[in-house]
Amino acid sequence: MENDYDVIIVGGGVIGTSLLYTLSEFTDINNILLIEKKKIGRGSSWSHSNSQTLHVGDIETNYNTEKIIETRTASHLILKYTKKLRESNFIKPVQKMVLGVGNEEVENIIKRYDEKFISLFPSIKVIKTSEILKVEPNLIKGRDKDEEVIAAYSKDGHMVNFGLLSSSFVNSALKSKKNIKLRLNEEAIDIERKNAHYIVKTEKSTYRGRFVVFAAGGYSLYFAKKLGYGRDLSMLSVAGNFYYSRNVIKGKVYRVQKGGIPFAAVHADVDITNKKITRYGPTVNIVPFLEHTNVMSTYKYIKAMGLDKETVESLINISEDKDIQRIVEKNFIYSIPDLGKYYFLKEEVNKIIPSLKYNDIKFYKQGGGIRPQIIDKKMRRLILGVVDLRGDGIEFSMAPSPGASSCLKEALKYTRSATEYLDKKFYKEKFVKMFCNNEEEYKLLTKKQKH
Repeated sequence: MENDYDVIIVGGGVIGTSLLYTLSEFTDINNILLIEKKKIGRGSSWSHSNSQTLHVGDIETNYNTEKIIETRTASHLILKYTKKLRESNFIKPVQKMVLGVGNEEVENIIKRYDEKFISLFPSIKVIKTSEILKVEPNLIKGRDKDEEVIAAYSKDGHMVNFGLLSSSFVNSALKSKKNIKLRLNEEAIDIERKNAHYIVKTEKSTYRGRFVVFAAGGYSLYFAKKLGYGRDLSMLSVAGNFYYSRNVIKGKVYRVQKGGIPFAAVHADVDITNKKITRYGPTVNIVPFLEHTNVMSTYKYIKAMGLDKETVESLINISEDKDIQRIVEKNFIYSIPDLGKYYFLKEEVNKIIPSLKYNDIKFYKQGGGIRPQIIDKKMRRLILGVVDLRGDGIEFSMAPSPGASSCLKEALKYTRSATEYLDKKFYKEKFVKMFCNNEEEYKLLTKKQKH
């Protein structure tokens, strides 16, 4: 049949497109379809929708040692892909640091960045006021001389346009001699199982696949529940927005973040698409959408969330966390016009750039995105990190930050599942030769994740 495929991928962001690439490059699977409701990389992977950071675990102060090693190994796959490509308009080197402000944060950085930690990242070093002034002068200018500051600094950072990376994955896949089809600006609206195949219905057509992967953010849970998967899961849609100013920094400046909190602390970043500005964010707002500002996605959000007793009890339990309470309350104030901008400046931006004034920052209207935060209804808690559901010939990916940095690791996982299910070949040696320094690194990439 014309619309028959070995694998159907729903979602053209960096997860779905990296899977398209790995299937085309490292398997003998021949017929692959990718369905995307917009253009490639225009959802959460779009440069305006995220912080454009390649997370490796060195300045992410909420990561434990296991998470650091896992993230570093996964993110380095993108660097190796870039090296193979030899030309890369989607990634740029940049300096970076995590900034500690005040006694408590200073002590946290000194304690965290000991010899053992620095052995994982030899390029990182702890610097104080005079050295910060040399590498990021605007972090010190205008600051109260009695305010303690310290930073863990590295020259080895990268900023990534994940939308362009998504396009690169597609272009690389299309160079293969396989039957790869793209259906763009075409929304998947239904999924059903029929014998040994899945039937994916869109606004325009119907497709039949033997193996299906949904890499569509919060929509993945919506479609999973249509097939009876994920009944023990719920979700919160978290909207992240940004402010911006003229460019006042040279790289990326992150803030100290507590462990166990899934919401990123506000940080400052040079914009990879516009070096004339610095962006600040993300803010954190709980919204009833699956897509940024798309009120038409509310119905599917409610279906994905599932408003049952367990979900309500989970939300109550989560809301009782004092740190989460504080974050939600602060960000509610930040969402109030004019007043919110004032408090965001004083409480967040001025902790990084003390000299900026009210009129120096503006709301980043064209930016912002949605991240699904998945809830374990049995444990009544948020699940930190990537969540995926595996069924019979079908998988569902939900990847909040730093999912984009781990896209090739996620693609490897789904590629192995697809070849195993379809009784096809996975060219492991070819993958290891390109992406891994040794067999141990490959084992780490394929190690089962813990939540």
